[in-house]
Amino acid sequence: MNNAVRVLSAGSLRHAFPALIGAFGHEYGIGISLTLGPAGLLREAIEEGTGFDLFASANMAHPRRLASLGLAEDAVCFARNRLCVLARAGLGLTTENFLAVLSDPAVRIGTSTPGDDPGGDYAFEVFDRIEARYPGKGEAMKSRSLQLVGGRNSPPAPAGKGAGYLITDGEVDLMMSYYSNARLLALDRAFSVVDIPGEFQPPIEYGMAIRRNADAETRHLRDFLLSATGQEILSEAGFSPIG
Repeated sequence: MNNAVRVLSAGSLRHAFPALIGAFGHEYGIGISLTLGPAGLLREAIEEGTGFDLFASANMAHPRRLASLGLAEDAVCFARNRLCVLARAGLGLTTENFLAVLSDPAVRIGTSTPGDDPGGDYAFEVFDRIEARYPGKGEAMKSRSLQLVGGRNSPPAPAGKGAGYLITDGEVDLMMSYYSNARLLALDRAFSVVDIPGEFQPPIEYGMAIRRNADAETRHLRDFLLSATGQEILSEAGFSPIG
């Protein structure tokens, strides 16, 4: 697609973009070239010269930085998400015993990689919120956590392994996860999807920014993501609408 809009997107949007691409193409007759990855690493790539038309991040900080550098127009929030826990079913984790289970030194906690991937930053914010209420507990969780995905040095998922393989392979007992991803395993008996208590839940806003001097096609895509149709597709993919 020579005239496709070049989108660099946070990997957690991988389940939303097929429907977004289809609906956008049907409405405007415009294609999308999609590159997925940890938002922090994509932002670095843009700063180093990688071409893009629209950058979709799992936070507001990365697109705002591109805007501050003059590489993009102002960041706009286009979706919200929440963090939850994907745990092995036998762990017995619930929202009510969340603090007690995660405080157990024998429980292996997996996260994404802070700095490289906003998912890791949000997980560590959960631990910081716990620390503020229960000194020592949050820092202990942070020090025990294993940053296994979303980093520049993270190994790719093994071929044929589905989501949650780090749990089923026995590397961790639970993963801090976006709800939009974890919900897809809610019916799998190997896992339980558990809400984090509201007092520890960080606000999660997804931001997008288009390149400076973007063409009309790119502006159409930005507006489409904010439209009723775009917001409905994002909601169906497990995100919360901005309204």
